Amino acid sequence: MVSEPSRPGSYVAAGTGEASQGGQAPPITQSPAQMTSTTILQAHRNYSTEDPENHLLFSTNDNPSLILVSPPLIGSSNYSSWCISMRIALEVKNKWCIIDGSLTEPSRESRQYAPWRRCNLMVCSWLFKSVHSSIAQSVMHLEKATDVWDDLR
Repeated sequence: MVSEPSRPGSYVAAGTGEASQGGQAPPITQSPAQMTSTTILQAHRNYSTEDPENHLLFSTNDNPSLILVSPPLIGSSNYSSWCISMRIALEVKNKWCIIDGSLTEPSRESRQYAPWRRCNLMVCSWLFKSVHSSIAQSVMHLEKATDVWDDLR
């Protein structure tokens, strides 16, 4: 953790996560008093968990109970509008890649498997919350968001 004075008598703390390269944090070459907000932000950008383009990253507002679109899918009568709304919502959240297959499932031995699985399950939960309960019950046994999406189609 690095602290920087933000105003007299107070400090702003910047925590760091796992580095994207090798799991090691870069060495700190400045004392906290010498570090600026820009320096701290640049250090944060080196971490894959802070990258806004990281498809596996969630915001603090993301949770499994989130309903992304309304009204929910009730059947073929509103599928077209629901599909467009859901795709937009998932693209905004940078998660459409889970549905379209451009972010493929890593092998179970990969370090990326657990984050990918959490992301996949979160997208599944958003899909379940965005459809009528009877429809959700019919697709809940599927483990991949792509399979849920294809079944709903």
